Amino acid sequence: MSGSSGTVLAAAHALIAPLTEAQVEAIRAAAAPEQVVVARDPATVLRHAPDAAVLFGDIQPAALDAAPNLRWVQSVGAGVDRIAAHLAGRDVRLVSAKGGIVGAHLAEHAFALLLALTRGVATVLRAPDWTDAYRIAVRATQWEFTDRTMLVVGLGGAGRAVARRARGFEFARIVAVEPESVEPGPDVDLLVTPDRLDEVLPTADVVVLTVPLTPATRHLLDASRIATLKPGAILVNVSRGELVDESALRAALTGGRLGGAGLDVVTREPLAPDDPLWRLPNVVVTPHIAGGSPRRAERVVEQFCENLRRWHAGEPLLGEFDRDRGY
Repeated sequence: MSGSSGTVLAAAHALIAPLTEAQVEAIRAAAAPEQVVVARDPATVLRHAPDAAVLFGDIQPAALDAAPNLRWVQSVGAGVDRIAAHLAGRDVRLVSAKGGIVGAHLAEHAFALLLALTRGVATVLRAPDWTDAYRIAVRATQWEFTDRTMLVVGLGGAGRAVARRARGFEFARIVAVEPESVEPGPDVDLLVTPDRLDEVLPTADVVVLTVPLTPATRHLLDASRIATLKPGAILVNVSRGELVDESALRAALTGGRLGGAGLDVVTREPLAPDDPLWRLPNVVVTPHIAGGSPRRAERVVEQFCENLRRWHAGEPLLGEFDRDRGY
């Protein structure tokens, strides 16, 4: 086994799905001979954290602070920037639910936001009507994707899932930006590195953000880059709100430069009930729910069990956070 033994503490996450008895038994089998404690409330997590060598689930800062013997942590989320910052300076490995675990539902949610804007769904839901004049007005704003370009920023698991669906929707051109040396695959027409972002950004009708938040990507879309977007373009963000300069985005949306935005994430969450973003006619906001899927818990538990096996065998963990790269 790599490292010393200790308690495996599984903090059940209600936003993903409560752990089933079958999942708990699978974790116990994979963790043996370590003891597994399933904590379904914060008090239980804190009570057992001092003995924990492994922490899995909904990772809160208080639990990390109360666990001096931690060897590794697996989050149920794909974005672990906040956990990584809290663990800075500690010799604790960090695993995220990335790869194919969250890609499908993030991509589908991105398209739900996009279609709500391009097909007039958001307009009709806000102000329903059935007059001929109204129908003509809504139809005049509708898009077809066959003559449009999509730019996917971040070609990890979620980005590839977005590109695959964009190909199915018959986008005329699909461009992706990715810092890693990867193959574009059949669903990407052009793959560029981040140093060419300014070159491809003005060509896009739709920009979808799936890149992780790192110091290098914070305010990746700042005021100057937002100003270069094609007039009428739509921005979709299902990653992290801090990727975008929100003040500049608001100005572009209210000023008419951008056609719209579909946002599942914002800089400061929760978004205040009186925030104008809720009511802008060219914006669709959802409350950070893109990660929802009836299959997510199953996939995350499978990854965790495989990582417990790998930990015992001294093998690399799946989805491990790279501190040098920031994701």
